[in-house]
Amino acid sequence: MEQWTLEKINQLIDNGTEESNELDYKAAKALLNTDGKKNEISKDVSAFANSNGGVIIYGVKEYDDKSKSHLPESIDPIDRNNVSKEWLEQVISTKILPKIEGIEIVPVSVGENGVIYVVVIPKSTTAHQAAGHKYYKRYNFQSEPMLDYEIRDVMNRASHPMIELEFEIETTILKEDTPKDGSPELEGSNQRITLNTIKLGEMLFPKTPAKINNLKIYARNKGSVYASYVNYFVELNPDFLHKSESESYDKRINVDTNKVYINYYGDNTTRDVVDSDGIHHKYGSSRYDPVLPGMSSRAEKIKLVENIDLFYDEQIEWTVHADNSTVRKGKIKIKDIPVITSKKLS
Repeated sequence: MEQWTLEKINQLIDNGTEESNELDYKAAKALLNTDGKKNEISKDVSAFANSNGGVIIYGVKEYDDKSKSHLPESIDPIDRNNVSKEWLEQVISTKILPKIEGIEIVPVSVGENGVIYVVVIPKSTTAHQAAGHKYYKRYNFQSEPMLDYEIRDVMNRASHPMIELEFEIETTILKEDTPKDGSPELEGSNQRITLNTIKLGEMLFPKTPAKINNLKIYARNKGSVYASYVNYFVELNPDFLHKSESESYDKRINVDTNKVYINYYGDNTTRDVVDSDGIHHKYGSSRYDPVLPGMSSRAEKIKLVENIDLFYDEQIEWTVHADNSTVRKGKIKIKDIPVITSKKLS
């Protein structure tokens, strides 16, 4: 379980971390002991479980100014003498049907009697009904009513695979340069960071080190049923790719954004080695390699430009087709993709 501390919550506030479809802030008054507030708790918690899971932080106030809506302003501690963890657990378990398995409520102390409750909600394998016999989803930072087909789609999670794409940037440094005084060293290997943790301009080098960047794409099965056939498409800015890669694909234009992109195709096929002399390998016919629950397909690699920081704020969009599951779509900002950094030893 992720560690939640007062320091971490303060960091979210200091960084101005905005609410999202997987993060929500609630002031202390959200936990008042009234029927209306209890129903609202069931609505919000069930919406996360019916969507992609996420975190609700009770005890952080948002700005009243509409121009800063969805931004955390300050800690608004809850009086633990009036609202206990057990009370919140009871509200969630009695107001939502069926019961959501795997919910974690983490109390974070603030002073002598103050507390923040961090509610970590997993993505569920079925649809959950809130108070008032209604179903909700997390959409556009809010809890919205679900349509009939959406409810049925969520209920089918237990009988269909749920394939989502995950990304990783693999950076191999081929040549070292000595950083200027005061800039961070790139010592060690396999440092796991995200581009979101690197502020442009902080890492100052006399000249850019020679390095190779590869985008790795995994198809991960987050459902409880294995996937036999997986096909996916990833929309990428051709300028983000190494020239040798971008020239291999036809360019398209997004009619909504008027941006040029390439549509990278991937699947879960593989070819087995049927003969080898130790140097050369002979491969058999291509076959689909099932993706088991909780596992991912082998990684597809795409070579990127050396200076990936230029694309810090861009995003990647993807679409996945798997067996008889509903088509799944998603997006991720490049700055939020994990980066694995290593050095070539020779």
